[in-house]
Amino acid sequence: MQWLALGIRPSRTALYDFRDRLGPVLPGLHAQVIRRAQQEGYLDGVRSVQDGTTIRACASRHRLMNSTTLDRRLLALQECIAQDEAGIVVEPTGKWMGRTPGGRREQLQRYQRAREILDQRLVRNAARPADRRLPEKQVVISGSDPEAALGRDKEKVFCPCYTSQFVVESQSQLVVAYDVAAQATDAGTLPGMLDLTRDVLGKYPDQHVADAGYVSLLDLQECSRRQVELIGPIQENDWTHKKRQQNPPKLLGKEAFVWLPEEQTYVCPQGHRMRYCQRYRVTRRDDQTLVQLQFRCPPEHCQSCPIRMQCCRNPQSGRTLKRFEGEELLDEHRRRMQTPEAEKLRRLRGCLIELPFADAKSHRNLRRFHGRGLSRAQTETGLVVLATNLMKLNRLRSIRRKSNPDSS
Repeated sequence: MQWLALGIRPSRTALYDFRDRLGPVLPGLHAQVIRRAQQEGYLDGVRSVQDGTTIRACASRHRLMNSTTLDRRLLALQECIAQDEAGIVVEPTGKWMGRTPGGRREQLQRYQRAREILDQRLVRNAARPADRRLPEKQVVISGSDPEAALGRDKEKVFCPCYTSQFVVESQSQLVVAYDVAAQATDAGTLPGMLDLTRDVLGKYPDQHVADAGYVSLLDLQECSRRQVELIGPIQENDWTHKKRQQNPPKLLGKEAFVWLPEEQTYVCPQGHRMRYCQRYRVTRRDDQTLVQLQFRCPPEHCQSCPIRMQCCRNPQSGRTLKRFEGEELLDEHRRRMQTPEAEKLRRLRGCLIELPFADAKSHRNLRRFHGRGLSRAQTETGLVVLATNLMKLNRLRSIRRKSNPDSS
C-alpha cells in the first residue's frame, strides 16, 4: 500500500474511516469476483460447504456488567455530561468513565444501546424453563461492544464474541458467501447462508455439506423448500461420538423403537404398540415452533417386560416417546447419511472449509475483530474474504496458464 501511495503512511484513523466507508460496497465487490470466476469456468456451484468459527469481539471479557451495574454507570454518566454542558470541570468517578466530554457522550450512547440489548436478554432469560434460567444478576453484557454475544471462543475462553460463517464452493475452493452473526453458535444460520449463496451464484447449490450444528428438522425443512440436498450428521460429531462411547446411555434410545407410518405409532422392542397421548407445540430458534406428539407404552406391558430396567425409568407409568410432525425428513436423512457417498462428502468438508479459517486467523490476524459493533465485524470479515478470493483466483489462473500455455 505504501508503494502504491509513493511512500505515504496513512494514519490509523484514516484506515479505520476507510474501512467504515468501504463496508456498504463490500458485498458488491465480493459478488463481482465470484461472478468473474464463474464466467471463467472455475466454479459451477454444484456443491458447497459451510462452517462457522467464533471470533473474539473488540471488547474485554473482564468488564461485563449486569443490570444493576449498568444502571449505576448510566446515572453517573448522565450527571457528568450535565456538568460538561454547564461548563463545570468534571473529575471522572472511576477508571471506566471516559476522560473527555466527547468520550463520555460516545460512552453514554453505547451504554444506552447496552441497556436496550440487556433488556432483551432479560426477557429471553425469563422465558426459559426454570432449570435453564439464570439469576438476573448473572445476565450480563459488554459495555464496550453491546452487540457482541457472550460465549466461549475456540480457546474455550468465555468472552464477547461473534460467529463468522463461510460457504466454500468445492470445485474452486472460493468463499462464495460469508456473514457474521451476533451469536456464539452456528444454530439457525443455514437458511440465510443458502440465500446469500444464491444471490451471488444465481442459483442454490445442489448439495450443501455441513456439520451436525446445521442439521435439524427446521434446517431440513428449509433445504427442502429450496430443493437443496443437505449432507451432514444429526446431533453427532467426533467429540459427541467419543463422549457417548465413554458414557453409554443407561436406557434404550429412541432408535430401538420402530415407527409405523401407516398406523402413526411406535412399536417397542418387545412388539407392543404405543398409544398416542397428546399433541403440543414447542418453541425452537427465532420463536419458530414445531408440533410434537407424545406416545406412551401401556404400563401393564412395561411392568411385566423382561427389559424394563433397560427401557423404562418408571414401569408404573410406562415408557414415553416424543416425535415431531414431519420427522420423516430426519429418518430419511439418517438413512442417506449411511451411504458411502455421504461419508465421503463428510470427510471432504473438513479439507475444504478449514483452510479459509486457518488462513484468516493465522495470516490475516482475524483471531479478534479490530472494530466495535456487528457492522464493523462484517466489514472486517468481508475484507479478509475479498483478499483471500482475489489471491485464490489469481492462483487458479496461474495453474490454468501453466497447464495450457496457449490459453489467455
